[in-house]
Amino acid sequence: MLAVSARPVGAADSFGDVSVDADAMYTGSTFHGYAETRVTLENHSSEKSHVVTLYYPDHAWNNYGNSISRISRKVVIEPGAREMISLLQPPLQALGDGQIHVDVDRQWSGVVHAPNGGNHCNNSVAGIVPNVLVSRSLNFNATEKLFQGQAGKTGFTPSMATGAPDCTPGGQPPEAWMPDIRVGSPRRGIPDQWLELDYATPQPVTTVKMFSPNQLRAGGYLNLISAGGTNVARIPLAAGVASSATTGWLLQFSAPTNATPVKTVRLEFENTPPSFIAVDALEISDAKGAQYASDARASSDNSWSFTSGYRGGSPANSQCLRAESSVPDWSKNWLAYTPFDMVALNQADLNTIPPGVLDALSDYLQAGGTIVIFGQKELPAVWHALASQTIPAGNNFSVGFGHCLLFSRSDPATANNAADLLRDQLRQRVGYWQSLPRDEEQANQSLQIVGSLKISPRGIVIIMLLFIIAIGPVNIIVLNRLKRRTWMLWTIPVISLVTTGLVFVYSLLREGITPDARIASITLIDQNTHHAATIGGTAFYCPLTPGGGLNYEYGTELTPLVSNESGTSREMDWSQSQHLQHGWVAARVPAFFHVRKSGTARERLELENDNGNLQIVNGLGAGIKSLWLADSRKRLYRAEKIPAGARAVLTWDKTSEQPGSQAGPAALLENQSFATHEETLEGTAQRFLSPGTYIAILDSNPFIENGLGTAAKSGRTRQTAIVYGVLDAPANP
Repeated sequence: MLAVSARPVGAADSFGDVSVDADAMYTGSTFHGYAETRVTLENHSSEKSHVVTLYYPDHAWNNYGNSISRISRKVVIEPGAREMISLLQPPLQALGDGQIHVDVDRQWSGVVHAPNGGNHCNNSVAGIVPNVLVSRSLNFNATEKLFQGQAGKTGFTPSMATGAPDCTPGGQPPEAWMPDIRVGSPRRGIPDQWLELDYATPQPVTTVKMFSPNQLRAGGYLNLISAGGTNVARIPLAAGVASSATTGWLLQFSAPTNATPVKTVRLEFENTPPSFIAVDALEISDAKGAQYASDARASSDNSWSFTSGYRGGSPANSQCLRAESSVPDWSKNWLAYTPFDMVALNQADLNTIPPGVLDALSDYLQAGGTIVIFGQKELPAVWHALASQTIPAGNNFSVGFGHCLLFSRSDPATANNAADLLRDQLRQRVGYWQSLPRDEEQANQSLQIVGSLKISPRGIVIIMLLFIIAIGPVNIIVLNRLKRRTWMLWTIPVISLVTTGLVFVYSLLREGITPDARIASITLIDQNTHHAATIGGTAFYCPLTPGGGLNYEYGTELTPLVSNESGTSREMDWSQSQHLQHGWVAARVPAFFHVRKSGTARERLELENDNGNLQIVNGLGAGIKSLWLADSRKRLYRAEKIPAGARAVLTWDKTSEQPGSQAGPAALLENQSFATHEETLEGTAQRFLSPGTYIAILDSNPFIENGLGTAAKSGRTRQTAIVYGVLDAPANP
């Protein structure tokens, strides 16, 4: 028998010595963060290395300033090597064919299908839907009901093909699974779609019934697969006998006689437009009984059209996306989890989770994400809780800027008493993204980079008025008196050239050529776990378009705050760093970004007790302008103007109120916003402190890099950095 891979993706595509296989952690629509496509490259040559360059999408169309036209990455694959790389799409839509262009040794080799292409950020901000990534170890239906309620299901997803047929005949009802209708066209090639359905109890199969709202006209195959992953039968879709049914159409197949129990049915649709495909239910049966599918997954789905209200759907109150792979195969890059407002796991997942995946989830959690774990009573040792709260059937721990909710029972249905709390957490996360400024005026109020967005035309108008007078009346009168009217053939070009020079000199004197930059952030440093999470913003104003674009580290999340509908489309490259190449910053147009970073931190405050006097050593990487520190007895200490690396004695502020009334980094972030307003901390900083914590205002920002790199000038860069620190030792005099 033919062995069938358990992976829900096709075999790798081969291009000479190099094979390329693309997959995604989930299938469905997402609305913020960085969407990851993982590409596995393998060099089958034992002697020659190859340079592989990937471009997504292969063909882009209708691109403009608020979309991505190209994401690229180049990597050298050594002989016999196998490497998995990430193509990360920032929170902008990528309008294209959903294919990844492959170059081998700088020569075009072909394309591979991007499994979740076209599903990221294709809705307006107002259409943001809370997203939950659900582990495969959890009961998906129970989890979906917990987060959404009975009526909250998202239409067109693979789960719509489970259970008995329930859709209305005709059209494109959301009660049936449909692949993404935006992907593929006869002109550019139609990627093959597939649907895999699992059955609770494996059984021999003699008959298969496929229910659809419309008569299905598709090429491809129906595969019956055993629990061990072997192919029991492969039946052409054209062999099905069609008839009408109360829910639309029925396509019935007779399976070859075989006693092997069937666990999975895989439908493969070949060269069929996605809009022609819809599956409501699939029944397998033999003489002893019949059953419908209990679980499903697919190459893509059309859920974006339901959550956005497209085609008559009503937006869901949240969306659950089931992971396409088990937790050990999840991404080791924290940016891959940023599209999700919540990640739901089972206690069993923690037993199999590799360190790299755990680190990525930790970075996501501390940067403001929410993780829910069912069947777990204790917080994982690598996560340090800043506070905890008892909730129905579990506990809510504050970890960094995020939350980890633990429920003692492994069945999500047992957490129904906490459903309102979970949904409220989702609404809060979406509310944060929706609250970010979305026009230049709001963004400039938060991250002021120019004094006024209104450009005074007075100087240019005066120069142009003088030009009109000089090239017209003055030129003609003077040449008439000199009787040299033919000289206008050269006086007109000369006057125009001089005027152009005046305009250039005026602009140069008025704005210069040096760009302005603004960086502001709040950073949480937990010295117990040596981890830092930064949330902030950055802004640029460049008199000339920066030729080198912007450069950031791999682990930096950037969200453009202002739509640029009339600008050029944007390009980025991941080969050496996160290089925002073209279209991100234009001459004389302010650019604003929300920024998040999360990872290991070297920065810290060293606390010492010198004969009853508290002293600190500034290891935060920048000079401290002001410092507030709460000891274990809730006493507040102050210090000011401490250079980087210097030692200072702390002064007990006996007149200040005790810390702790609004303690925590999340409360500080809510008070300050991502842009920070350090001047408001004077007299109020102690409200956000708890015993063994500190708040420091720095004179520069060592946590967010200046994207302009060497083009930036320190004198034209305004930096603000507020640090909320958690000490790793008791603060006692």
